[in-house]
Amino acid sequence: MDVPMKDAIAILISAASLLLSAYAIFVAQFNRGRLKMTQPTLLCMKREFPGARPKLFLRTCLFTTGTKGRVIENMFLKVRQSNGVYRFDFWGHTENHKLTLGSGLFVGSTGVASDHHFNPRENSDDNFLFVDGEYFIEVFATIVGRKRSEKLMDLTFSIDGQQAAELIQIPTRELYLLWNADTRRYEGHVRHDNTPLDEGAMGLAIHDALPNILGLPFQKNA
Repeated sequence: MDVPMKDAIAILISAASLLLSAYAIFVAQFNRGRLKMTQPTLLCMKREFPGARPKLFLRTCLFTTGTKGRVIENMFLKVRQSNGVYRFDFWGHTENHKLTLGSGLFVGSTGVASDHHFNPRENSDDNFLFVDGEYFIEVFATIVGRKRSEKLMDLTFSIDGQQAAELIQIPTRELYLLWNADTRRYEGHVRHDNTPLDEGAMGLAIHDALPNILGLPFQKNA
């Protein structure tokens, strides 16, 4: 028995509507999406006091492509330079402008912009030095519900001989690498104030120091 054309069209429209509704429910209720990060606008290489442990600091926005979001258990860096490969897996991030030990960070589709701090563990045998040359950094995240860590981004930059010499010889020196969106590369500036920044303020203190590095006037908000 032949189905009239108008009835066939109505059936197709109903089926398409049902599929579209099912997809919308899946996206809203079940799709957690992929975890991603924006290009960090700032990298900082320094030593943390007391102990003068090496630290890599970066500021970025983490977000997910799904509406349900993801929970990060841990983040770590793999740093490659001329002396070898090093793992910075002691992670902390800013929360309400204070540094907290990284654990259980929820990231949704609207994103979380914060400062992330990475150190080698205290019992690490790696003798990391801020030598000159090319650096290649891989950013990883361990997500709840997944057995393997996911690589979020690759970062590359270089340190010249003068910058490396200052970082090695003067422990309080700090190298700031600012992302240039035009050239698509990081440009380094050494902070010459020999006083270590207040680790209690963390990201805020680092941001306050940038105008002095770039030779710009700085005004605090009232």
